[in-house]
Amino acid sequence: SLADVKWTLATDDGSATRPPLQTPSTKDPNDWRVSVYPLLVWVPFFVADASVPPFPDVPGGPELPGGSGSTSASIDGAALVGFSLEKARWRLDAEGIWGAWTTERETPLLKVDLDVIYGHVSTGVKVYKDLYATAGVRRLALTYDITLGERSPFRRKPGLWDPLVGFGWHAALGPRWELHVTGEGGGFGVGAEVDLSAAARADWRITHHVGVTFGYSVLYLKVKDTVGQHTLTVKQTLQGPVLGFGLYF
Repeated sequence: SLADVKWTLATDDGSATRPPLQTPSTKDPNDWRVSVYPLLVWVPFFVADASVPPFPDVPGGPELPGGSGSTSASIDGAALVGFSLEKARWRLDAEGIWGAWTTERETPLLKVDLDVIYGHVSTGVKVYKDLYATAGVRRLALTYDITLGERSPFRRKPGLWDPLVGFGWHAALGPRWELHVTGEGGGFGVGAEVDLSAAARADWRITHHVGVTFGYSVLYLKVKDTVGQHTLTVKQTLQGPVLGFGLYF
């Protein structure tokens, strides 16, 4: 509309005022709605439970016993980007994450270094008011470096495609606020054995097109990676606050 192009409108007495803020609650539901999150910071607590198969201490050497155990929680950071598209009853959400996390137990020593690059896409259809049923996929590129005692690190680099199903609730709460709640589960042994995620995030618009977003996100993965007759099993939980800014169109 003309109000989207001009930032002032004439009133009856000849003065000028800003047009009303166009928000999710005032836009036509049949219009395209685009939200871009160029930078999000996730600061999760990282906990891992690892079962490491026998492996040689040096390449070509004899296999030595593996081991298993759980680590204590540690805090690390990750960088995210994301966007969403919405029109009528349909919604598309996508995000990418890069993170490097370390968690360990001192006695006996178990240290898990995890590098993650992943992309996630889900499509949703509105089933009731602001509730969506969703289906999607998560692509995971994982690098594990695991240290047991005084031995050399054990490394595996599984790459996984996880099918996902879940729900999303996306609701405008007044002229400037919007709340997003999502939950997904999958893996089903196609990629990870188990892939579970949940998030709650609020967007607050400062202007028509700029705002901040903040919330909390949880990711649980159970991954098995078999090479030859040896299977590495790692269960990891990452959960913590998310903060960033958004651009809205």
